[in-house]
Amino acid sequence: MNRNIYEQYIAILEGELVPALGCTEPIAIALAAAKARQVLGEEP
Repeated sequence: MNRNIYEQYIAILEGELVPALGCTEPIAIALAAAKARQVLGEEP
């Protein structure tokens, strides 16, 4: 990866990423369960 691409990548990340505040674990569990149901085709 050349330096220019690296710097562009870092600039995008700095502009898009924000710290998570509060409790994020329930959302992660909900997303994992939704994906499991989608992949399995039924409730896990």
